[in-house]
Amino acid sequence: MTANLSTRIERALQQQLAAGCAATVFPGASASIAFWRRGTWHYVDAVAGLRAEGGPPVTVDTFYDLASLTKPWVANAALRLHQARAFDLGERVEELIPEANGLPIGQRIWEEVLCHRSGLEAWVPFYETLPEEPGTDAARKWMLMQLLPHWDASTVGSAVYSDLGYILAGMAISRAAGKPLHEVVSDRVAMELGVQDTVFFGTSQPDEGWKARCAPTGWSLWRGRTLTGEVHDDNCAALGGVAGHAGMFGVARSVASFGAACVAAWQGRRGAVEEELVRHATARRPGGTHRLGWDGKADEGSAAGTSIDADAFGHLGFTGTSLWCDPRRQLVMVLLTNRVAVSDDNAAIRAFRPAFHEAIVHAFDDR
Repeated sequence: MTANLSTRIERALQQQLAAGCAATVFPGASASIAFWRRGTWHYVDAVAGLRAEGGPPVTVDTFYDLASLTKPWVANAALRLHQARAFDLGERVEELIPEANGLPIGQRIWEEVLCHRSGLEAWVPFYETLPEEPGTDAARKWMLMQLLPHWDASTVGSAVYSDLGYILAGMAISRAAGKPLHEVVSDRVAMELGVQDTVFFGTSQPDEGWKARCAPTGWSLWRGRTLTGEVHDDNCAALGGVAGHAGMFGVARSVASFGAACVAAWQGRRGAVEEELVRHATARRPGGTHRLGWDGKADEGSAAGTSIDADAFGHLGFTGTSLWCDPRRQLVMVLLTNRVAVSDDNAAIRAFRPAFHEAIVHAFDDR
């Protein structure tokens, strides 16, 4: 039974990835599907295409810029700090960020920030006017002070997907833990899963050998070069490559193992405390589909397709990445691409993603 299921999923994966390459949705891709059977997780991996036009082929150990898939990892670290009483989801922003004293955002709580309901705006190109050297303490301080006033009272309580919120949360998590954000995420999440060498913030790695296995993401006009092993997001680059909203790189199997751990916790197999944390993070909330660190299935036009369960949770990344978890099926789907290597405005991924996830769910259900 398990072998037949793996074969069906592998066939669907290969067909979908080949179609995506042929249609120039991306130059290449790596995918990993995890499913629970007979007391263990099984993984099916597949790759297709090239890292970039004219480049080497994609392999299962090719690194991709995870982009906003960083957010679930950061949110998970925040939950673990909350569990350890080092970071309070119910605390006002100004308690950890005194620079917000006297500003409306200072009165919001971290639960709202991490659920995209604090009133912070979606995105501002701070890097364009950055007066400091990127990655310095001065640059980070300047961006924080620029970020805090970008707030809209009319959106409080409604889901406005906000990179600004996660930039702010990343800074707060670092302050609460007393160490850099990349160390918090590694210590609290990646190391527990044993994937600290295959999912990490790129600039945190003293050995840059991994970059030789990394798919490029295209040209940065601001930096004036093609990016390989450098975060694609320019605001994150201005912050030094480590931020709450972007900056992580990884291989597909290791990202799938993170999703599998979240599903196992949702199912209660990782203890009552873990179940409570994940259930809280992934619970549906009024005002939109966004949850704490995750998104949910939209009623119409979901990137996860139509057949995935209503309780599914996942996330997308601008570079062409996605992670979706169906906790009732105990199915995890990871797709890593560098669709931005074609161009930043390459929108073909929008139609590809739901078709990809639909094909995998159909293979899983034997339809």
